[in-house]
Amino acid sequence: MKKVLLLLVMAVAAFSASAQITWNAKGGLGVAHCWGDSEGLKSHFVGKIGAGIEKPFTSNWSLMPSLELAWKGCKIGNEVTLDVLYLQIPIMAAYRLNLNDSWNMTLKAGPYLAFGVYGKYKFQNGEGSVNAFGSEGGGKRFDLGLDLGVDFEYHRYVFGVEYELGFLPIAKGENVHNGAFYATVGYKF
Repeated sequence: MKKVLLLLVMAVAAFSASAQITWNAKGGLGVAHCWGDSEGLKSHFVGKIGAGIEKPFTSNWSLMPSLELAWKGCKIGNEVTLDVLYLQIPIMAAYRLNLNDSWNMTLKAGPYLAFGVYGKYKFQNGEGSVNAFGSEGGGKRFDLGLDLGVDFEYHRYVFGVEYELGFLPIAKGENVHNGAFYATVGYKF
């Protein structure tokens, strides 16, 4: 984990050394769900916060790596809620369209890599909770997926929507994956 963070810091420093880098911060609320072969999977409310940079390559194309804390999970029937907090790194390719003098629209897509830092199965019938990444929970800490989004920029303010689709199963022996939809608000520095 330390090597990944060191590599990320070095990559951000290398990007920052060139001109035209902008920094941003964002947060959002949304709905997470799990999808796959399991029955009774339902969505629940989640959120995320993060910061990143934007490195333009042309007047329209740019690269947008970020570091985020993203809350995901699902409800399993009416008895169990899975809450998982991921530290994730999305790397988005973005295409910006100038709508008028004040507004831009950005279409973005790219992979994300996530590491689960917290996870709990909470039981509604009073039986307590189980660590999702422990031996009883059987959860996998790593996730890899696709992040898709649309942002609308008004000067330095950014309003957007994002959808994250996980490719890796979230538990051993299960074909269940993460999915999450977020509405975000941000600011470009």
